[in-house]
Amino acid sequence: MSHVFLLFGASKGIGAACAMALARKGATVCVAARNKEQLETLGTEMGGKADVYDADVADARSVQTAVDAVIEKHKQIDTVINFAAFTGPLDRPVWELPPSVASDVIATNLNGPANIARACLPPMLERNKGALFFATSYFGDNVNAGMGAYGAARAGAHMLVHQLAAELNGSGVGAALVYPGITATDGLEAFRKARGNALQNAQVETPERMASLFVWAAMQSPWDINGASLSWDNPQHREQALNTI
Repeated sequence: MSHVFLLFGASKGIGAACAMALARKGATVCVAARNKEQLETLGTEMGGKADVYDADVADARSVQTAVDAVIEKHKQIDTVINFAAFTGPLDRPVWELPPSVASDVIATNLNGPANIARACLPPMLERNKGALFFATSYFGDNVNAGMGAYGAARAGAHMLVHQLAAELNGSGVGAALVYPGITATDGLEAFRKARGNALQNAQVETPERMASLFVWAAMQSPWDINGASLSWDNPQHREQALNTI
């Protein structure tokens, strides 16, 4: 049986590019996201080489349903990668952020990873094998005025993944953070629009090149990546990632 991947929030951008790259390498690829139209488009572009599932990481029941469906069909999940994210407003101080919006940001970026871990880890631990990778952002490590809810949620998710890694130590299952670099996505365009064309001089990578970071990460042993922070800005990580293309 081929390696079974479950990618959350991967209907576009880096996630979609990662799904395509993994399928080209012969992996069994399952993609779960909340945008049905984008999911269907990705499925068509991949020529049926990916199973698609309607799931919102902020909804624990939705995540569990997708995981159960993948296991029912493929009997296992070897690697999970979460790309789901929601920034909310990019230029709003914390005290002006509506509570409902702040809750949505936290639900996707912090509760989402917890929901994924809760659903995916039990079957992985039964086999003593598996890996979870969580795409993240440096906004969780650095203060950026106007993005308080997003930064706080990301910071919480970082601690959550480190906590998971400590609890998974020695189990054969690993959890790690993955920091992509600046990538030509809808998110970058939204950031530039909100911030007066910020990052105009930054080196911007394609989703296809950035996907190589996640493909390389997935090739590592769960023992080696548990608790790690893998980053495009790390020259060694970047070089090894690009060698997978």
